[in-house]
Amino acid sequence: MKNFSFLTILFLCISMNTFGCEICGCGNSNFQIGLLPNFQKGFAGLRYSFSEFNSSLRSDATQFSNDYIKSIELWGGYNFKKWQLMAFVPYLSTKKESDDGSITSSGLGDAMVLANYKILSKTFLSKNEKTSLRNELLIGGGIKLPSGANQVDVNSSDFNIGDFNSQAGTGSVDYILNSTHNFSWNKSGIITNAAYRINTANKQEYQFGNRTYLSSSYYYTFAQSSIKIIPSIGINYQSNSINSFAGNNVDDSQGHILNSTVGINLVRKKVGVNLLAFIPTSQNLYDNQTKLQKRVLFGVTYSF
Repeated sequence: MKNFSFLTILFLCISMNTFGCEICGCGNSNFQIGLLPNFQKGFAGLRYSFSEFNSSLRSDATQFSNDYIKSIELWGGYNFKKWQLMAFVPYLSTKKESDDGSITSSGLGDAMVLANYKILSKTFLSKNEKTSLRNELLIGGGIKLPSGANQVDVNSSDFNIGDFNSQAGTGSVDYILNSTHNFSWNKSGIITNAAYRINTANKQEYQFGNRTYLSSSYYYTFAQSSIKIIPSIGINYQSNSINSFAGNNVDDSQGHILNSTVGINLVRKKVGVNLLAFIPTSQNLYDNQTKLQKRVLFGVTYSF
């Protein structure tokens, strides 16, 4: 890649333990855009994210949950001609404060591998040579592996269907389809991504609903000495179809959320640092019984 560009990053956010309340925790998987430095062969990085969800059961307000989710993710990518391979391995740490008390847990999450193919990459120069345009389109897909812990015992007397949301992994093999379009002119650009995740049932016969992701951001590059400063603003939309257990739908488990995003990226030679904040604009998770309060992402990358 000759210019700085936005790349689509998908990774799974697993919710907190859900004891008396089957709606508690993260109602949607999360989707975000990251800015990568120019890399000829590959890159490696770490990302940290923090999310807070508040839930309250409509039929019984005494059943509530405040969920705090931290994720540290090792991720990287490699270019081979027109192909781009990427891999993600998250580690999750959670804290839950609910009517049942307080509990913390941590563990390895589900790993994911993506492959994108660049089907379009064009650069144009205006007649007056004052405007440089670049048009780039990648399409691809990937697989999410059941590497995270999933130890729900459906035969236990304490089993609650919300327990499936409390695991570090979903226990299922899932598939991702995605496309990324990047259009830039001079120092400005707009990145748009659409993705769809197809979820399968795990061995306990629980199946999370399929997920749809759509995001678009405007960014601008400021050059200050040897550092590039790249702020961005945009929107991030996620929706999930209804979950099912043993062939039966889980009531109110479908939902959607629209976030505004504000970010800044700093790039110096091979090192990139980025910060991204998600601001809930409109949401309906578990029939408005779960609310995303805040989400932030911080990352560092090194290219080679």
